[in-house]
Amino acid sequence: MSRREVLVLLCAFALSVAVRWPLLNRPLSAHHEYCTAFTLIALSNWYDDGFAAHHGVPSGGWVKEGASLYADTFDRNERAVGVYYFSHPPLAYDIPYAVFRLLGVAPNVVGLQAINVFFQLIAIGALFFAVRWGWPQAPSFAALFASVLYCFLPATLWFHGNAYMSDLFVQVPWLLHVAAAVRMFRSPSYVARRDLFYFGLTLFLTVYTSWLGVFAGAAAIVFVGLRWWRDRRAPLASVILVVFLAVGSALAITAWRYLQVIDAGALWAQMASRFAARGSFDPSAGITVHLRQLIENYRIGFLPVLLLLAGLLFHRSIVRKERLRIPVDGSAFLVLTGLPVVFDHAFLLQYADHDFAALKAAPFLCGCAGVWLSRVPFRAAAIALSATCLAGVLYFYRLNPLPGKDHGRYTQEMELGHFIAENASPDEVVFAIGLSTEPQVAWYARRNVIGIGTIEDARQFLVEHEAERGVVFRKQGDSTSVEHIMR
Repeated sequence: MSRREVLVLLCAFALSVAVRWPLLNRPLSAHHEYCTAFTLIALSNWYDDGFAAHHGVPSGGWVKEGASLYADTFDRNERAVGVYYFSHPPLAYDIPYAVFRLLGVAPNVVGLQAINVFFQLIAIGALFFAVRWGWPQAPSFAALFASVLYCFLPATLWFHGNAYMSDLFVQVPWLLHVAAAVRMFRSPSYVARRDLFYFGLTLFLTVYTSWLGVFAGAAAIVFVGLRWWRDRRAPLASVILVVFLAVGSALAITAWRYLQVIDAGALWAQMASRFAARGSFDPSAGITVHLRQLIENYRIGFLPVLLLLAGLLFHRSIVRKERLRIPVDGSAFLVLTGLPVVFDHAFLLQYADHDFAALKAAPFLCGCAGVWLSRVPFRAAAIALSATCLAGVLYFYRLNPLPGKDHGRYTQEMELGHFIAENASPDEVVFAIGLSTEPQVAWYARRNVIGIGTIEDARQFLVEHEAERGVVFRKQGDSTSVEHIMR
């Protein structure tokens, strides 16, 4: 990477930060900021009680309060499922916790968002080298174009800023892994030990962050298998061995941490239940509904770059009448960025209803757009790149209005959370009828908020959990009523 390229990338990144600056540290509310609140609650439990007190297991709420509701009638596994969160490996929690602990600052909104923004810079750099090494015959501007595009997509502007969770942070180790993998696969018949080590290390970090890492490992096996099928000199055994070691060790460490608070059978049952809710094999609404939502999610996150790709495709196939074909020199990049996303959507289609699931496609789309754009005359390419980035920013603001233009919707959960904090005693269980119980509310209330249907349901909950007192918050017109109850 030349000094000029470094300067361009830093300027693009700084400009992307300026675009997001007015939205950072505003009240958590819409567009998946419940992910940020959820993460902050887990980090706060670790920070307040100590990492070892929770065995490094992320939580689904305020643990001390939640654990107090599980008396001797509940076993270890019921208690664990009630207060902890097992859906993802834990690295995306470990890193911000370490940062907050080293700084001696309690987890907070703007701090977590700043960490998220900073790591986007690493993702941008990794994408640059992934394109540079993955498309060795592409013009030199291809990697730069791809990385600049990555800075200004609606999806990357938001999910590398305001919203944070495992499936968003995984972009960072995954892009590092893609860069290491395409570098390793540059030679069709030889793999250097150092490249193999970085390949395995980055794959381990990706798996230890999110399930996308498992699909990335599978994609690497598919790629090296196809290469070996064409040329028996391809290093098949060593790559497959490293993939199994990286994936297996990451999952084993994750399981070991979680088994400190839950039994193996219960953990497996919890994972199976989450897969049933997120997988593709028994969608209650039918596959078509989820596919439509997936298409909608791509429109929300990637419309500007999709229009750019459509324009480039039209220019090459219709105007210049060129025959479209997949360049052999870019096959590693295409497979290693595209196939894991295909696997992710194919196996976790219901989970793809969340528009952040589409973020995983950003490297593939930006890489392809960058390479195609680099083969257009530079002046036209620069204009198209600038127009796409500007469209991305404008569309980002349309999806996420600036403060003062949001009609107050971004303060609702904060105001409700503060109201609950002011009207709930520490010895009362907090219930809500007809009100939001999202993690944002729990974050601002510093309390767990249990959604119920009626007052009698709340009293029944108190009886079952051997709690004496509760407080019910209920929506009544434009106001919120408060009723204190006994079991």
